[in-house]
Amino acid sequence: MGSDVTELVVVRHGESTWNVESRFTGQADPPLSERGQGQAADLARRCAALHIDAVVTSDLDRAFTTGLVVSSRLGLPPPVPLPSLRERWNRTLEGMVSPDIEARFPGVIAAWREARPVSLPADFEDYDAFAARVTDGLIEAAGHGGRVLVVAHAGVFVVLDQLTGAAVAGGIGNAEGRRIMVEPDGRLVGGDPVRVDEPCGFFSGGW
Repeated sequence: MGSDVTELVVVRHGESTWNVESRFTGQADPPLSERGQGQAADLARRCAALHIDAVVTSDLDRAFTTGLVVSSRLGLPPPVPLPSLRERWNRTLEGMVSPDIEARFPGVIAAWREARPVSLPADFEDYDAFAARVTDGLIEAAGHGGRVLVVAHAGVFVVLDQLTGAAVAGGIGNAEGRRIMVEPDGRLVGGDPVRVDEPCGFFSGGW
């Protein structure tokens, strides 16, 4: 990897207490569940051979705590929290469980995941504005080293799918993600999926 290109290992946070309950979280701030803490520890184990230079996270607790577990175990400074990497927000849906959302707003969850127009009251963060701030956050994260672990949210991967034209089959689970190259001109290039159930060496493949 050239010195002028940054590799981001972008990972979704560990399971939160609201993930357990299938609640739409948005920018609400529930903590990691016990399982989520374990996923963060396993992520640290899988990152041990990667020579990560820095950890950058969303400033929401579930992402920051995941990153803090990793940075502590790898002997790195605490994560750099970036509000620009927060999840996309919607005041109507926050705290609602998935069956209730589907009953009141049929198809909205699928539309949200696919970055399609959403028919809801005008409190859903505009997708283009969301994508712009996430892109800015990822480019800022790339300034922290040659290989940076970025801990963010499911919505960030919707943006990555759009930007790189390469979606990860099956979606992104907790503590899973994908590798992204940030070119000198700020262009993001999609890479390999990062799965939670893979052995330690799965990060080591080339681009």
